[in-house]
Amino acid sequence: MRKYILFIILIAGSSSVANATNVSGSISTNTVWDNAGSPYIVTDNIGIDAGVRLDIQPGVEVRLDSAKYIEVYGILSAIGTNTDSIIITKNGTSGWFFLRVVPTSICSLKYCRIECAGPDHAAIYNEGDLYIGYCNVSNNSGGGIYNPIGSAIITNNTFSDNSSCNVGGAICNTSTATITNNIIYHNRGSGGGIYNEGAVLISDNTITYNWAPSGGHGGGICNWGGTASIFNNNISNNSADSGDGGGIMNQNCSAIIIGNIISNNSSAGAGAISNHSTYGNAIIAHNTISNNTGASGSIINCGGEVKIKYNTIIDNNSASSAIISSSGSNTLMRTNNIYPGIFALFNSDTNNVDARYNYWNTTNIDTINAKIIDHYDDSYYGIVFYQPFLGNTFNDTIAPLPPLSLTATGAKANDSVFVLNWTNPTDLSGISEYYYKLGSAPVSDFDKSGTLHYPPDTITTNQEDSLFVWLVDSSGNLNYQNNAAVRLTGVEEETNLDLGLWNAELKIGQNPFIGNTVISYSVIGYSGNKSPNNDYTNIQLTICDISGRTVNTLVDGEKEAGSYTVDLDAKELKAGIYFVRLSAGTFKETKKLVLMK
Repeated sequence: MRKYILFIILIAGSSSVANATNVSGSISTNTVWDNAGSPYIVTDNIGIDAGVRLDIQPGVEVRLDSAKYIEVYGILSAIGTNTDSIIITKNGTSGWFFLRVVPTSICSLKYCRIECAGPDHAAIYNEGDLYIGYCNVSNNSGGGIYNPIGSAIITNNTFSDNSSCNVGGAICNTSTATITNNIIYHNRGSGGGIYNEGAVLISDNTITYNWAPSGGHGGGICNWGGTASIFNNNISNNSADSGDGGGIMNQNCSAIIIGNIISNNSSAGAGAISNHSTYGNAIIAHNTISNNTGASGSIINCGGEVKIKYNTIIDNNSASSAIISSSGSNTLMRTNNIYPGIFALFNSDTNNVDARYNYWNTTNIDTINAKIIDHYDDSYYGIVFYQPFLGNTFNDTIAPLPPLSLTATGAKANDSVFVLNWTNPTDLSGISEYYYKLGSAPVSDFDKSGTLHYPPDTITTNQEDSLFVWLVDSSGNLNYQNNAAVRLTGVEEETNLDLGLWNAELKIGQNPFIGNTVISYSVIGYSGNKSPNNDYTNIQLTICDISGRTVNTLVDGEKEAGSYTVDLDAKELKAGIYFVRLSAGTFKETKKLVLMK
């Protein structure tokens, strides 16, 4: 009997290849890529035409041949689920080109894996309107996302192991972007985590173990010529080998850096934050900055204006300098808790540094002085003013006192625009920079979520007897009782001659007067002739007090062209200055009245 042996050979992936759908060219009608056709092999470049929508369903895999790309001129919607993601990756061993979103087009990516693109371009090249959320963007050798002229919302994603030979290992923005709640780690480039030249909000992200290689800056974030708001992030363990700003680099631009944890970063320059901002400035506030290492200190300011306030700065290491090094035109340090190592502050410029009202982990003047390098160590340097200093750690819970010498002036009789002026009080911490809130009456439970105003400011409000002003510090501290009231003044005599449809004239009899006087006015039709509505127009004749509040309405209604008189009986009014207002169409005139009793 012959024996037969059956060999069953299983080739991994043969089933998927057999069921693959090859795609290329233009997509000119609304199309759905579903699981039945997956994987979709992009054998040649794809373009989604303008006005056309491509939907990619959960679980679909899209594989692109070497150097192939997808361009979106219409709408791309790739929406996976938490348990069934969409995969966009390479087909074979070589990387694909990119997913490009052209201007005026829309791309939505959710629960996608986007990987293995490059090396010449970022995986996603956005010039249109991009939303990317809950995606994993990894192992792209030209960077993760490049947003040159588009608008991007980048939220709740993970970016890992992306690299760029230029800028922005994970994300490069030169336009407008919101980057929130992402995990960004093990990325490489100048701006290893994020590079920005546009306008960007970076908040609530974890940015860690990113790297700016030789010649690059900003291991975690590099803000180069843009505007960045950097709030509530964990920026840690990032590095810049030969560049500056292990955690954050801010070059010739403006940055607001508030509420972050910035720790264990390192660079050849500033370990935590470097501000080289000749044309801009930086606000560094409410951060915890610890254990950063840099040759020039944890924070360095070169050439710009920087305000360092309300931070806790702990045990930062420096090879040759202090935890804070200033060679900028204006460095302000206030109300920080500073726990220095060898040195605390090195002022290497001729400009003085205002470092009053900080806590230096000691109350011994000689100890503090020994940790500061300034004019008294080298006559070339400017002075560091550090007295008075705090005797205990600063905890910003002190609400501001009311504004001093508060006035509101500038409004004319028929306007509602006032200019507020006051002198700021100084609280126990030496702060004198405040925002303010407004109300028309004193309150016991002021809405802290309401509008904050930033002085100097012009206020538009109804004319009332008083306006109440509360001061709020940058930590949001507000004392409901600490308000100051101001009378809205500034009513002036004015004439607004209207040479169009209507003209008028206002006259006052005895003035000043006791008890009563006569007010006369005349209304003239268009160019002295009949008007389209038979010479009738609406007339308002009112009396207001010096604050602009109406105290008496003498006339309110339509009048025919002609001359009229009104007796003003002022027995209900107190002695003082009042104003008569006449409004006839677009004509307005105000004259002063003086009542004597």
